[in-house]
Amino acid sequence: MWALGASAGGFLKSLPKVSATLAGYESPDSVAERLSTLPLCPAEGLWQMTDGGALFAIERNSPSTDLAPAQMRMVMVRSPWRTIRPGTVIGHLQPTPKPGVYEARLYTDFALRTGLSIPRGFTLTLNSDASIMTIEPFKFFLKVNVFKLLPYMYRRVIEPQQTRPSGLTGAVKVAPAVDGHPLSPVYL
Repeated sequence: MWALGASAGGFLKSLPKVSATLAGYESPDSVAERLSTLPLCPAEGLWQMTDGGALFAIERNSPSTDLAPAQMRMVMVRSPWRTIRPGTVIGHLQPTPKPGVYEARLYTDFALRTGLSIPRGFTLTLNSDASIMTIEPFKFFLKVNVFKLLPYMYRRVIEPQQTRPSGLTGAVKVAPAVDGHPLSPVYL
C-alpha cells in the first residue's frame, strides 16, 4: 500500500526543475475546440484566474489506467505578463482520493534566461459543479516564538495572525461552458 502511494507522488516530485513551452496554445478558441472533442474529467478545460485574468488549460498528460491515476498539466494560454508566453507549462497535477481535490506542483518563479522554475506543492479543489477551483499552497514552515524565551508574564503579549481568509485564490471554468457564469451577478 505504501509503495503505491509513494509511486503516485513520485510523478509530481520528478518534474523538471524548469518549465517547458508547447505549441498549439496561441488561441483560446482553438484550445477550447480541441478540448471539446475529448472526454474530459471535471478538472480539465480552460480556466481563468480571478485575480489577474490569466487563462490556462488543464488537460491530460497521460491516460489513466487501473493502476495509475490520470496525470495532467496546466498550460498558459493567455497571460497578463508578457514574459510568460502561450504554451508555457505552469504546472502538473493529479487527482487525490478525495473527490474534486487535486495535488499539484506549480512553477512559482520566473527568470528571464530559464523561464518558469521552482515547482512548489498546491492543492486544487473544485466546487460541486466543477465551475470554480480554489488554489491553496502547501504550508511548510517553522514557527519560532521568541517570546517563549522571556519570563512567563510576557510570553503571549504579541501573536501574529493572518488576516486574509483561505480559499480566496482561484479560477473560474471558461470552457467547456458551465450553466450560468458562477461569478456574474444575478439580476432579479
